[in-house]
Amino acid sequence: MATTKKTPTSKKKLIPAKARPVTWKFYVVSIGIFLVAVSSFVVIALLASHNIAANQASSRYDRINAIYSSINVGESYRVESKNIFGDKRSYESEKGRTFSSVITYLHAATVSDTVSDLDAKIKAAGFTFVEQVYPGSAAPQYHYKSEKGEYVRLTVSSKPYDDALQNASLMNGDVAKLQSTLDKNAGPSNVILKVNLDDNNE
Repeated sequence: MATTKKTPTSKKKLIPAKARPVTWKFYVVSIGIFLVAVSSFVVIALLASHNIAANQASSRYDRINAIYSSINVGESYRVESKNIFGDKRSYESEKGRTFSSVITYLHAATVSDTVSDLDAKIKAAGFTFVEQVYPGSAAPQYHYKSEKGEYVRLTVSSKPYDDALQNASLMNGDVAKLQSTLDKNAGPSNVILKVNLDDNNE
């Protein structure tokens, strides 16, 4: 009986898994996963920061409106303009100074009567008188502060006086003469009421 001779089959030499070289695909996938993780973290951080800032601005806006409501100027004060905002707005040139929210009114009374009326209302709202600046001028300012460090700034001036000076300036009139002859106490009165939650250095 003839015997068949088996030819040995060639065996592929397998490289153990641990010994396999790291390919470029592995690096690409690893870097991709890392970049996705970092991007996700940055996006989440930005969203969280935005939400915190939005919540703070909303809270500040509500507080500023609450202060104006507590002063309660009354129906005899006609609103001329209004700019109330909750975000903290710093001056471009001086970051330590911030803008105030402001409402301007027109009041059918003399300057002195208007100042007296608003002084009482601001104090009744929980603010203490701090100082008067520009005394003797046509538009002195009165500063008030709450126990929380919030500030109210009041400016009252005569509308007839302001209008006459503005008209004279536009028409090349004698501004100096008007300043010395016009009644700075004449009504109606222009009123500027500012609220600042941060400082009093505007």
